[in-house]
Amino acid sequence: MISFFRYLKSDVLKLRRQPLLLVQLFVPLLGIAIFLAYYSFTPYSPISKVDGYLQVLAVVLPTMIGIVCSIAVEQEAVAGNFQQLLISPVKLLPFMSKLSLLMILGFGSVLLASRGFGAGFLYLLKESPYDMEFFVLAACILFMSSIFLYFLHFFISLRFGKGASIGLGIVESLLSALLLTGLGEKNWIFFPSAWAARFVTIWVQYSVSSVDAIPEAIQLDSGIRYCVVGTLAIMVLLGLWICHWEGQHSLD
Repeated sequence: MISFFRYLKSDVLKLRRQPLLLVQLFVPLLGIAIFLAYYSFTPYSPISKVDGYLQVLAVVLPTMIGIVCSIAVEQEAVAGNFQQLLISPVKLLPFMSKLSLLMILGFGSVLLASRGFGAGFLYLLKESPYDMEFFVLAACILFMSSIFLYFLHFFISLRFGKGASIGLGIVESLLSALLLTGLGEKNWIFFPSAWAARFVTIWVQYSVSSVDAIPEAIQLDSGIRYCVVGTLAIMVLLGLWICHWEGQHSLD
């Protein structure tokens, strides 16, 4: 455990030479400003506005995850073709440290995007039907349902390079948006990129609803099972793969 925190401290120091912090900070702030400005004169209901914003946030997440994972992995490739990671006595630790830092930054970014919008919607536009706790929980839902994508894009970036990770993220974002329509009914649970958008939509629709139970047709229970099992499975598979990986990498 001590070694893990040493690697984590080292990765934090490396952030000075990476644009990760700027990306994770600038993109949420830009999104908040655009949506608050747009919502200041649109006639939609407050609940529809919140639902629309959180859905867009969920749809953008796969692309953002693809970008930040590719940036982090490319930095290690350029610095010495992953030698600083591969020479570790416990091979898995430095990789898990880097991935953990990415997820910490990712959660902070999602929390900023959700809570920042909530604060603006509540105190500037004075329209929010929800309190700040709602937006914190929404951020947790978005992040937890996207952990699978961090492991997937970390693997893609290591194995195939930044182009593949970013390209896959864009495709996943388009697929996530498509599966929010009727085409996603009964199918969204099989697509990890759709989990965040569907879960947060259900949260918005039923968090303040007087309905005693969420209808089975929504497939919430099945979606949670697929999300949990899929996330645990990819964690194990990535760990096994890293233990046998020798550093082959493509920057294309």
